[in-house]
Amino acid sequence: MSESYSTINPCNMCMPMGSVLAFRGVEGCMPLFHGSQGCATYMRLYLAHHFREPVDIASSALSEKGTVYGGSANLKMGLKNLIIGYSPKAIGVATTCLAETIGDDIVQIINEFRAEEKSNIPIIPVSTPSYSASHEEGYARALQALVQSLARRTEPGGRINLIIGSFVSPADVRYLKNMIIDWGFADGFILFPDISETLDAPREENPPRITEGGTTLEDMVDTANSRCTLTIGGRFQNSSAGGFLEREFRVPQTALPLPIGLKDTDLFVSMLEEQTGIALPERYEAQRGRLLDAMADVHKYMAGVRVAVYGDSDIALGLTRFLCEAGAIPAVVATGSRSTRFEAEIREASDDALILLGADFSQIHDKIRNARIDLMLGTSNGRQISNKEGIPLVRVGLPNHDRVGATRQLLVGYEGAARLADAITNALLDEGSRVI
Repeated sequence: MSESYSTINPCNMCMPMGSVLAFRGVEGCMPLFHGSQGCATYMRLYLAHHFREPVDIASSALSEKGTVYGGSANLKMGLKNLIIGYSPKAIGVATTCLAETIGDDIVQIINEFRAEEKSNIPIIPVSTPSYSASHEEGYARALQALVQSLARRTEPGGRINLIIGSFVSPADVRYLKNMIIDWGFADGFILFPDISETLDAPREENPPRITEGGTTLEDMVDTANSRCTLTIGGRFQNSSAGGFLEREFRVPQTALPLPIGLKDTDLFVSMLEEQTGIALPERYEAQRGRLLDAMADVHKYMAGVRVAVYGDSDIALGLTRFLCEAGAIPAVVATGSRSTRFEAEIREASDDALILLGADFSQIHDKIRNARIDLMLGTSNGRQISNKEGIPLVRVGLPNHDRVGATRQLLVGYEGAARLADAITNALLDEGSRVI
């Protein structure tokens, strides 16, 4: 393991950005940042470049006056204007570094706003100061805040919560939803957050102010009544929506890795079979068979290839395990997370991998330069290293700012693994170094 405590160009993003993706996965939910206007502007631009969709984020627009005297008035005005302008079904309020530094109590401010405005709109507060953790923890905190604010125990039900605990693409979410439908258990699941439509909407002549889709508020409330929770990803974060539901409402949780690659998809499938009592549908048996065929096809190209993997911890783990299945060598594995559990699971998959926790790209570049790397696998933020070292880069995860199609990139499931194998092999063939 190698670890850095100085940051030049971090291999992560800030906490509030993570909260946006969680909130946008709930129907009619609008995110609002309590902080300066610049935070919201930057993150709107950053996410819009990735998703190629408008990503509206409201702001309390704290100024020098609010910084000195407190931001209560700004937050209340921001909430009021947001309700008037967008008519949201719910609002997710995330703090920024500035709001946390001046010590604003957003829970108290929100309670005052409810009393003053006689508002019944659900407002979900979450603390996301960027200096304490990364976007992954911000996403996890927002998911936990959603169930903490919305879930209510009524009558025990027979449904299953499927929590997507890590960043995936809208295409990944659609694949999982279709898988559940094909399983014949569509009404038996509550999947959240659902960004399949909210961040990849069809073209419309007159689009609504808030993109349609997302997990309904009624389903979010009902998560407390489910018979169990399956959480995929998010196992390296301190916050957990599934963990909260288990502690507060005794909904048992099983935490699984993201279903990336053969073995982890098999694990996910086996849990679905166990919980539903229904065998894997034939079309997915066929997908599994085609994946095995694809892996046999590309083995001669991927075997022995030395790969540098970097990005979100859950995705990096899934990619590492898949590379090992395909015969490649994950020589460098880097993430912005500092989770010792992540390190242990990477080490279990690959004894020889050089693991970088809390990594920045200057550190990643240094290790790649000395590790005889054949291929890079990660976000577009590594493109400068790829260009300087002449190493092909297969873009996976968020952000992807210099290519189109991030919303349509499928990574999970048998089909996602087959596409990944093709993308890696074609990158190697384009480079010309692995032609056999």
